[in-house]
Amino acid sequence: MNTFKKVLSVLPLPVSGVMLAIASLGILLMQFFGPILNMPYAGFVLQFMFGAVSAVLWVMLILKAVLFPAQISSALHDPILASVAGTFPMATMALSVYLAEIVGDSAVYLWYAGVVLHAVLIVFFSIRFLKEPKLSQVFPSWLVVYVGIVLASITAPYFNQIPIGQICFWFGLAALVPLLPALLIRCTQIPIPEPAKPLVCIFAAPISIILAGYVQSFSSNGGIVSALLLAETFVLVLVLLQLPKLLKLPFYPSYAAFTFPFVVTATAYLFGIQSLVEAGFISVVWYVVPAVVILFAAVLVVYVFVRYVREVCKAVSIS
Repeated sequence: MNTFKKVLSVLPLPVSGVMLAIASLGILLMQFFGPILNMPYAGFVLQFMFGAVSAVLWVMLILKAVLFPAQISSALHDPILASVAGTFPMATMALSVYLAEIVGDSAVYLWYAGVVLHAVLIVFFSIRFLKEPKLSQVFPSWLVVYVGIVLASITAPYFNQIPIGQICFWFGLAALVPLLPALLIRCTQIPIPEPAKPLVCIFAAPISIILAGYVQSFSSNGGIVSALLLAETFVLVLVLLQLPKLLKLPFYPSYAAFTFPFVVTATAYLFGIQSLVEAGFISVVWYVVPAVVILFAAVLVVYVFVRYVREVCKAVSIS
């Protein structure tokens, strides 16, 4: 087996979460450095860098699925890995935004593919794991499956697909209502195994993705945006209180959970505050809040990416 195939063989499937975070961060940086800081060139360079890395990971995961289908099949029988798989179609939606800058309107087909693939995953996951539900098999990563499709609401405006984005928004919101209390009961009553503990960070994502999707695909109401920002801040603080001890854990593929939840939180802060600034509710000074969260998210994404690279290199050298 050559070195590249070895890399694909040992590449953990949850790296798709890091791939999603990198792609989303690139888009976010372009939006922040362009319209907000009026530094479009810097935003373009950063977007290109992050987009290129994410696209390489996307291709590697496709090749892994082709060359090592048994690993994919095995993962789909695991409630954690199967749910984390939702980050792949989400990343596909995000990468379609990059592709649109290269091929134009034709990129919408990649976006459609991401939305359809995520819908298929929801059906598959529901049939496999909801037929005889067990509380011990419920993890925060289930939010990726059922609420993650709201990323379609965030990316829909890039392709003039607002109606589809709105449908995905309402589905994600409806799924969040019963899922969130079930997850809270599970996490408080049944200990989470150490390798899965970083998944707690995913709790920072659902309100954030709902807020970002709402602002992107609807005529936003200042009161609703403000309420969601407050709720998001409350949840973020709770997650941040857990983060120091989670970062002390040995490396696990679940480290991917340290990335996208904070990127989408930064995105929600930017979109939410931008909405309130444009409506005249608050001043531009408030842009310092998303700036801080963006920096924090970027540091975490780079840190986790480096840890993944180190672990893959170590695994390849051992094998």
